[in-house]
Amino acid sequence: MRRLTLAFAATLTLLVIIAAPGIVQAHEKRTIAGKYDVEVGWDQEPTLVGQLNAASISITKTGTDEAVKGVDQTLKVRIAFGGNLPKEFPLHSVEGKDGYYVADLMPTEAGSYIFTFVGDIEGNPVNERFESGPNTFDDVVSVDTYQFPKTIPDSLTLASEVKAAADDANSLRGLAIAGIVLGVVGILVGGAALLTRRSADRTSNTTNANAS
Repeated sequence: MRRLTLAFAATLTLLVIIAAPGIVQAHEKRTIAGKYDVEVGWDQEPTLVGQLNAASISITKTGTDEAVKGVDQTLKVRIAFGGNLPKEFPLHSVEGKDGYYVADLMPTEAGSYIFTFVGDIEGNPVNERFESGPNTFDDVVSVDTYQFPKTIPDSLTLASEVKAAADDANSLRGLAIAGIVLGVVGILVGGAALLTRRSADRTSNTTNANAS
């Protein structure tokens, strides 16, 4: 019985080890152009807002481990978010990883992203759309999802807060300057009115004296 228990535990451990890479890093696998097996996802997962990352694609010939090289010269990726127009990014190869290509970017919003690879592979036209989600590759998440026990603003949020504080300070400074200007104008107007009154009083006194 003890041997069976140990054997079961060893088998379970082996299964966990085999499954672990798929749990740690999710990618979508697909055959495209009828000739190539590709694996698409983020270069680093989990993918966090405000952290430098890259859209990635690994390309091998169908049914083999033979990497397809030189694709960075003929293939690009268009990345879209939230229904906005996509932005095109160039791909570049990664040293020591034949057939693996990335497009560097820093995601600035949490949610689902769409990668569309366009161009050609070895002369074969490519226009393939991949969207992040539960059954493909990871969505981008906020940094505070993984922070404990206290959350710290990410660099983008912090920069936004600093800008807002600076804008408020500038507004207050503008109001203070306006107040000073109005105060000076008020003093000048008041002084002018006082001088006019005194001049009028002197004129009135002189007129009265001459009349007497």
